[in-house]
Amino acid sequence: MMKLFRSVFVLSLFVAQVNAQTTPLNAPGGSVTIQPGTGPANTPGTVQPQAASPLGNATPTVAATDLVPTLTTSGFRRFGDPMLEALIQEGLDNSPNLRAALSRLEESRIRVRIAQSFLSPSLRSSALITTQSLSERRPLSIPNQVDLLPRFQLNTFQLLPVDASYELDLFKRIRSGIAVANLQAQASDADFQSFRLSLASDIARTYMLIRGNDAEQAVFRRNIQSRDTTLSILRERFRVGLINQIDVQRAETDYAGLQVTLKGLERARVELVNGLAQLCGQDPTMFQVPSGALPQTIPTYPYASVTSEQLQRRPDLVQFIRQNQIAAAQVILQQASTQPRVTLVGSGGVLAGKIGNWFTPSAATYLVGINASVPLYEGHRARQNIALSKQQTQTNQQVYLQALQLAQRDAETALDNLTMLRQQIDLQGQTLTLARRTEQYNRELYVRGLATYLEVLDAQRTILTTEQQLVQLRSQEVQFAVALLRTIGGDF
Repeated sequence: MMKLFRSVFVLSLFVAQVNAQTTPLNAPGGSVTIQPGTGPANTPGTVQPQAASPLGNATPTVAATDLVPTLTTSGFRRFGDPMLEALIQEGLDNSPNLRAALSRLEESRIRVRIAQSFLSPSLRSSALITTQSLSERRPLSIPNQVDLLPRFQLNTFQLLPVDASYELDLFKRIRSGIAVANLQAQASDADFQSFRLSLASDIARTYMLIRGNDAEQAVFRRNIQSRDTTLSILRERFRVGLINQIDVQRAETDYAGLQVTLKGLERARVELVNGLAQLCGQDPTMFQVPSGALPQTIPTYPYASVTSEQLQRRPDLVQFIRQNQIAAAQVILQQASTQPRVTLVGSGGVLAGKIGNWFTPSAATYLVGINASVPLYEGHRARQNIALSKQQTQTNQQVYLQALQLAQRDAETALDNLTMLRQQIDLQGQTLTLARRTEQYNRELYVRGLATYLEVLDAQRTILTTEQQLVQLRSQEVQFAVALLRTIGGDF
């Protein structure tokens, strides 16, 4: 008896080892991979290695093993700003939303291990002690003239040290469930990477807005300092009677207007710093960003256009692809659930009416068998679940294509704006040079008495407007560079 049970148990362990060779989670990389061959090669919605195809193709063109977003924050180092890198790292370490996404990723990894556990045999141990008093009027299969039977007390003492069961995954139902759990873990990983990219992009965007604000403040402070010197000269000239009072009043009014604008910029900077503190998970009352300039190095995209292959590495698009693969794997799982389920069962122990008889060889008992079950009729529930999974595959595919089109639009918009902004910045720099020459010429005429101060003031205002526009264009260039990094997945 024990030899028979041992052979069945060893056979179940061997089958478990054969079926358990699925690809495990890749913990160091923070991602998971699905076992090749878990589904048909041409299943709709799955990602297969193949050549690049146009955007309208219904099947993504990146291999499943290549869809691991790892460049979500590296591209922001291209600005060469240590403070920006430190703020991004601070935000990644302290963001509650990112921690929640990481927790969801760990949950999905645990679900994969739970799904894999069904490939292993189930071993239990149980003990049963019962006593039963049989009725004196119990029915008998043999007619008996006696109305009352003697009452009989039945005692059972059963100890089963080993109670084993193992489901033979003949139709890959369990392995299909593992594939679904693996893909869900990969989707959670992509969701986590998408949070990282979004957070890093928001921190970089807000930080660059602060630097743009600093640059505008620097422009106004230089002009205020220049107007203050000019105002002192005008007051002295008015005191000695060389000019009239209207020139002094015009200079004072312009000087006051510049100070008001500067205060507005300072107020806007406070709001931006508070927003950056929230993104970094810091207390706004204790958070400060020292003044600085816009970065001199702007990342330059080395290609004329953004390819769809690079866009497909974006974490959010990888998540859409994983959702599509999950729906396709659900179809296989639902189809497998309609097939028979075969389970090996076995138990061995001792059974006796008295505890003292447990230790005798004749008290040994065992059970070995095979249990097979197949659904016969469930109101077409399985068929409708399969149809639902197939329809979800089609829906997810269309959602993915729409997201890919939007991503390509955003990437091309950012790239085109960068190209045109660089040309516009060059033209604006030439305009600023001409405006400064005009202001210098009007100032010389004013000193000679050949021009009014209103002409000088108008030239100075032109310089201020031109210089402010140049700073704003440079700030927009940095903003579009950040947007381009975000749209292509964090780096190129």
